[in-house]
Amino acid sequence: MGGGRKNLKRAVEEEFLTLQKGQSIMQVVDLRGSNLIQVMDAKGETSLAIFPAKFQKSMWIKRGSFVVVDESGRAEATESGRKVGCVVTQVLYYDQVRVLQKSPEWPEIFKSTTVESSKQDMQSHNSQMDENEDSSDDDGLPPLEANTNRLNPFQQESETESDSDTDP
Repeated sequence: MGGGRKNLKRAVEEEFLTLQKGQSIMQVVDLRGSNLIQVMDAKGETSLAIFPAKFQKSMWIKRGSFVVVDESGRAEATESGRKVGCVVTQVLYYDQVRVLQKSPEWPEIFKSTTVESSKQDMQSHNSQMDENEDSSDDDGLPPLEANTNRLNPFQQESETESDSDTDP
């Protein structure tokens, strides 16, 4: 997958994915910073993987998302004492995950987590929809928060008016 961002975007648009030798599907457990992420494999083991800089501006990941990882040098890295043993080769998006869940390449350990997380997402989405239906004044917009960086000019005017009322 060489050739820059154009080919990266083309790879993302492909729905069907075939895993090559040494590649596996892993779930992101934690973001460690500095292009390091902690991933969990199909056996339930966690390890550190590097998220290459070429993905920075075009692909984003968060906890719970799925990635394709090249773990061909993982055994070497653990023997030599290095902490990073994997390299992320592709980020899997929602449509790709849905297709892969039906294929035999999808690990069994992730089948239960994706179903549970999707059910929780649907429940939270439904509860938010119910709350939004009750409040029709704000048209689905989140409530505004007070800006704590500035003084409220209305309070200053009301204080000066009340001071001037008491003087005469």
